[in-house]
Amino acid sequence: MTMDFNDAEPQSSGGGEPIPKGTVAPVIVSLRTIKTGKTGAQGLDIEYTVTAGPYAKRKAWGWHGVAGNGSDGHNKMVSITRSYIRAMIESAFGIDPADDSQDAMNGRRISDWQDLDGMEFVARFDVEEGSDYVDQRTGETRRGKDKNTLRAVTPDDPDYNGFKPAKRKASAPKGNVMGATPKAAGGNGISRPDWG
Repeated sequence: MTMDFNDAEPQSSGGGEPIPKGTVAPVIVSLRTIKTGKTGAQGLDIEYTVTAGPYAKRKAWGWHGVAGNGSDGHNKMVSITRSYIRAMIESAFGIDPADDSQDAMNGRRISDWQDLDGMEFVARFDVEEGSDYVDQRTGETRRGKDKNTLRAVTPDDPDYNGFKPAKRKASAPKGNVMGATPKAAGGNGISRPDWG
């Protein structure tokens, strides 16, 4: 049997260009796994899905280092990730970054990395230019695709207005657990918390 695809439309580019720089939109976190990189650093492999606005259902991805080998570079990477996750939590739950009350401090604690899965927060998108690479088939140097990166928008930013933050459970974790070593990704799935 012959099937003719000459009258089929050419394949689309599948989303094409990254979301424009400066776009502010709510996103939901899908924690795909915890990966170990080539240098031995462990990081969170996260998929972000826009939940509202003109870019709803568009996705972006990020790898955020949470444990390293103790080198200055790895320590800086972990520090940057911790600041980013703090901002994610503040955005998700409406915590002002300057609020140092006990409730705010409790609100910035999580019990495990999986607590981030299902978290919705406000993000500001940026565009990172693709890096040059050598095409293994042709030996030519090519430019990689541009990709989105994002930052959390916290309640002290005017662009946060209109976002309805989630409510934390009254029994937020009391210990400082964000510095804990992440669990290795296993065969069990990552479950969404009931407050996420």
